[in-house]
Amino acid sequence: MKPFLTFALTFFAGAMHYAGAQCEADHTIDLTDFVFTPSQLTIIPGETIAFINAQGTHNVDGMASGNPESFFLEESEGNMDGFCMGVVTLNVPGVYDFSSSVGVQEALGMVGSITVDANTLVDVLMNIQYGDGDLADLASWQSAFALNTYFNPDGGGADNGLNLNGNEPYTVFVPTDAAVTDLMELINLSQFDMLAFYDMVPALKYHIVPGIYMAEDLTDGMTLPTAEGQSLTISMGDQGAMVDDALITFTDFTAYNGVIHIIDKILAPSGYPGATTWDVIMQSDDHTLFEQAVLDAGLKDDFRGQPILNDNEPAAGPFTVFAPTDEALINFAADNGFADVNALLSSQFMDDIVEQYVVQNVYESGDLFNGQSLVSLANEILSIAQTVDGYTVNDALITQPDMLAYNGVVHALGEVNFDFPDIEGTCGSWTINMFSLDGSDEPWSGAQLDIYSNGTLIASEAPDTFEMQSFSFPANANATIDIVYRGAYGSNYGGYEVEDENGYIVFSSIGSQSTYGAPQSVYGLVPCDENPTTCGLIEIVFTDESQDGWFGGIMTVISSNGVTASIPFNQVYEGFSIRSVMASVDAGPVDFIVSSPGFYPDMCGYIVKDVQGNVILEETSVNEPPPSTYGLVICEDESSNIEGAIEVLSSLNAHPNPTNGMVQLTGLAAGLKWEATLVSAAGQLVQTFNGTGPQSLEFFGLESGLYSLNLSTQTGEMKTLRLIQN
Repeated sequence: MKPFLTFALTFFAGAMHYAGAQCEADHTIDLTDFVFTPSQLTIIPGETIAFINAQGTHNVDGMASGNPESFFLEESEGNMDGFCMGVVTLNVPGVYDFSSSVGVQEALGMVGSITVDANTLVDVLMNIQYGDGDLADLASWQSAFALNTYFNPDGGGADNGLNLNGNEPYTVFVPTDAAVTDLMELINLSQFDMLAFYDMVPALKYHIVPGIYMAEDLTDGMTLPTAEGQSLTISMGDQGAMVDDALITFTDFTAYNGVIHIIDKILAPSGYPGATTWDVIMQSDDHTLFEQAVLDAGLKDDFRGQPILNDNEPAAGPFTVFAPTDEALINFAADNGFADVNALLSSQFMDDIVEQYVVQNVYESGDLFNGQSLVSLANEILSIAQTVDGYTVNDALITQPDMLAYNGVVHALGEVNFDFPDIEGTCGSWTINMFSLDGSDEPWSGAQLDIYSNGTLIASEAPDTFEMQSFSFPANANATIDIVYRGAYGSNYGGYEVEDENGYIVFSSIGSQSTYGAPQSVYGLVPCDENPTTCGLIEIVFTDESQDGWFGGIMTVISSNGVTASIPFNQVYEGFSIRSVMASVDAGPVDFIVSSPGFYPDMCGYIVKDVQGNVILEETSVNEPPPSTYGLVICEDESSNIEGAIEVLSSLNAHPNPTNGMVQLTGLAAGLKWEATLVSAAGQLVQTFNGTGPQSLEFFGLESGLYSLNLSTQTGEMKTLRLIQN
């Protein structure tokens, strides 16, 4: 094919050649009075046409303005033997109109046309795309579609300065579908999002080389300048010819204007961004420890998000990541008393270190300036300074800037600077010991614990080894601690225990998880409670026959001291048919307020067990949503303070209820001083009040729902009113 292609792409001066007496050519058109025979002819580029005048005086006028090339044969007189007017060679694809322009012959209908039809690179790509003939097994239709979309302006595609359906010769390296699928996974984009990403044109041009290079022309060490501007490198390996790091698997699919080779990888020009910030970190030999820390912190998926390229789906980022090198982390571990760097990685502080060095939005080195302050994911201030050696981040030097990704940028740090947080609260610190058991491929099967203090998340931890791991957090008086398990139910192989400030085990999930397949969450633990009025830990069992896991539902447990537990099921979809949690409740009446699940609420229910494990409430009726329950007494209140409250506050009431943002307190002695808090059903403090005797309270603008008004006197009496805001 190569000699033919070379011949077909050579333009002949004047676009015609005159034969001798024999008038030899690939095709013949005869001229008689007012007729060309045939009047329409289809050829391929480079073929020849002989015009033979058999009767009359005619010329051949191919000078029409729309012709790809012009040709003209002078007027001649025909004879019975046929006079050879000349031979025309047409090299450029297209439609050529011609006539005999002698006198009125053209007007009388002596016209004809020649169609030069070439099998172009676009045609070959179309055959690959639709799997026609011997190209059916190439499995490269995604690349063929992309190339035709961007480089076939003749077929309605984009005009990007290159036409694979034209006359310029090209060699095209077409990746397989498997290579495209690997890239889609790497870059974390769908097929259509990736096709439209902003670097697609130069990326595709890097696969296209001007000129024709057959397989036999490729030699070891050859460089081929691409249409993108950079050069490809050819090498010869054990399996055959390589272009950059891609193996050429099929060769020499020829066309009029070039040749196609199939390769098993996507070609990437140097200097282009990595796919995501995660890929930049993963591919760096200097960041193996930081890679593990990112995994342990649960940020891999965030670092793979594509909010810039994939604007039709929500995604985290973009990010600027200041990534400490392995050497920096090893030195930091040694300088701060850790046994080794693995002890640092498994410590409770590593997640905070990672988040300290991650910033939302993109800050390349050109965007940094002396005195700049950036806010990290940990809500810490990162101070940027310019030195003679470059920029520093909290006094740590950036040793390698601008490792670009499509969702941000990574800068390497040669040092770690981190202020260890104080884990001592007013009651000291509590400790959680996490145990991983045999049977899982990873510790805790990837699950984690979230620790809340008064409804605020203060820690999230997941084991990263199969050894017991411990972490501590501050415990404060008057705080309520919730420990929430997050993970797939029925697949966890571990458990945890909670030690209070004195080292006593106040809760253990070991043994309590076997029935439902996972550690139980526990709500309402109170550090250093000097006057405990709790009954202890009760069990609440949630059921859902639809197995949607009460999705969108909330249960709020309220007892005499306010909200004991707010248990939502709408942060992350975690399907289950049965799930158990533990909750600490106060003595006296307890309310279980239900916000119905969004999916099949009539298939959901709950069961309450007392501290001895006896069922004291069951709301699992089929065909109706789970109802709220008010005033359930778990254990009797024997506190003298509560008795006093009954005496002093027994007549306390609020009107109107339901309310629209204002209530009048009644039943209070005229000189009685009091304080009150308004708390939402989710356990969030909404407003505080101070007053003396009966008076009105205003709280306009609140969302509709259930609220608790917790009122206490200076002498310790307390009472809670349930308010409904319309």
